[in-house]
Amino acid sequence: MTYIRETCGCCDCEKHCEALDIVFVIDSSESVGLTNFTLEKNFVINTINRLGSMAPDPTSPTGTRVGVVQFSHKGTFEAIRLDDASINSMSSFKTAVKNLQWIAGGTFTPSALKFTYDNLIRDSKRARAKVSVVVVTDGRFDPRDDDIQLRYLCDDPAVVVNAIGVGDMFDKRHDSETLVSIACNNKDRITEMKQYTDLVADNFIQKMETILCPGDVPTFPVELVELDVAPCVQRPVDLVFLLDGSERLGMENFKHARHFVQMVANTLTLAKTKNYPNGVKLALIEFGKENESQVAFLLTHDMKTIASGLAGLRYLDASSAVGPAIFQTISEILDKGSTRKTRRGSEVSFVFITDGITNTTNLDEATSAMRRQQVVPTVIATGSDVDDEVLMQLAMGDRDAIFKEQKFSDVLKPSFFNRFIRWVC
Repeated sequence: MTYIRETCGCCDCEKHCEALDIVFVIDSSESVGLTNFTLEKNFVINTINRLGSMAPDPTSPTGTRVGVVQFSHKGTFEAIRLDDASINSMSSFKTAVKNLQWIAGGTFTPSALKFTYDNLIRDSKRARAKVSVVVVTDGRFDPRDDDIQLRYLCDDPAVVVNAIGVGDMFDKRHDSETLVSIACNNKDRITEMKQYTDLVADNFIQKMETILCPGDVPTFPVELVELDVAPCVQRPVDLVFLLDGSERLGMENFKHARHFVQMVANTLTLAKTKNYPNGVKLALIEFGKENESQVAFLLTHDMKTIASGLAGLRYLDASSAVGPAIFQTISEILDKGSTRKTRRGSEVSFVFITDGITNTTNLDEATSAMRRQQVVPTVIATGSDVDDEVLMQLAMGDRDAIFKEQKFSDVLKPSFFNRFIRWVC
């Protein structure tokens, strides 16, 4: 949930760049994985958040227009077009990006680059606009694809290509030679990173801001407005809460936490049936010390089950060990026995409610297990005494996925609650 804040006298300001046409080309193949694909989408949104107002009309000669192409195997390419009249604000753009679904197929990168130019750039370029393309991939592609098309964007001197190579979900290295071809042999336009969480690191987002909108540009006062995202009703989301029931929480905050989960259940559109392909299913586990956790309810769409599970949940008032709780959540809530409990194609989200003051034994292994399960993390932390390093680890390096408030009662207020709902959806 990033806002553009720059000092402008006494006010918040918004950055204004020259006329920009930016196209992100993101890898949606099986090897990327759902978690990393979600990080790619967050990278796109966080980068554009830094660049100020979008063009209110795609035919306008000024302002920023943004397009996105997600690619997998041939025939599956999907695009948010530069000239889409409905994409006229950050709100509408963020909604469109959040709606992109992981394709999970093969990798036809050369064809995707040709598709990008032919369908998004060639016939919709603005006369005075700089055109920048940002390609995110592990660099490998299906050998049946035409490698000559890796340089397809290089034939237009008005287009600047930046290639970002990331190790994929199987921890394989990206292909540097492919990246060089994509970036038109300009190695200064290549960024190499080991993991997808590096995409959303603050220093890298700042770097991309400078690359796409270099130099000093004017800033103007702006009213901060919360951004909308796609409602969960349009896709399957399996949302699992992991509540830290340690003595640091306290009984009053424990009650607030139960109330918060009930509010989430009341607000989101729950799935109509057990295997319904859209809507939300919820689960909740409270964790204390190792081997002292309790499951309030498994993944369910049934409001009565949620309400009774919350009512029967007792406050553990113990020490805290989040690593074992993650393993238990995966084994009991995601993979009960030999049967996968999540729905086919669902986005699995873990929402940690903790201050991060916890036993970190096996935490590295636990977060690695989350990656293998394609989990999308969110962290809610309250108070001033928190362990930021642990919170970042639970959030898999995505600072925007960490929600902080001074008091636990603040998470029940509309200003926080609405931001959270929009984030998880």
